Amino acid sequence: MQQSTTPLLDTALLLEALHSRTKQAVLLHTYSPVTGERLCIAAAGVHDVRLRRELACTPGAVDRLRRAPLDADAPGLVMLANLAGHDASLRQDLRQIRSVQVALTDSPLPGWILVSVPLRRLPGAPAIPGAEPSVVAAVSVMAPDAMEGDPLVAYGRLMRNAVQAAVETSVVIPHHRFAAAQAA
Repeated sequence: MQQSTTPLLDTALLLEALHSRTKQAVLLHTYSPVTGERLCIAAAGVHDVRLRRELACTPGAVDRLRRAPLDADAPGLVMLANLAGHDASLRQDLRQIRSVQVALTDSPLPGWILVSVPLRRLPGAPAIPGAEPSVVAAVSVMAPDAMEGDPLVAYGRLMRNAVQAAVETSVVIPHHRFAAAQAA
């Protein structure tokens, strides 16, 4: 009898922890293989007054933060860099992103920057070999662009380490109730 499994990663806790450490808005993006877009599916720290004011004054920025082509900005680029097979030919910028596992671009909101890292599928999570990429999402910090240099590099390192630790310490939980249905 084969058991079904579900990966468990508390993304809300991860986003809140990153927000607590950076004091910036933290976003979780995934992608649609059908449309080729990245989609924002969760956020933490978006209550910042300055951020809310600027979003309200910039028509279309919220929509572009919610949904954009994969090659539009950092969250999409970090996923795109990791979606192609290791033997695939990549543009120079995507090779660099894949190498450092961090992408940095301007945000759709003028005056803000996105620093993004990939979120990988949990070890042991079910997947058909070769059919599902190991990167399933991107985690991004949205910071004012006045923060140049060292703070942004530090955000990239912090996020890369926090996301990696979260994936490594998460578990895949067997669901026994589905095993009987599969056996039938």
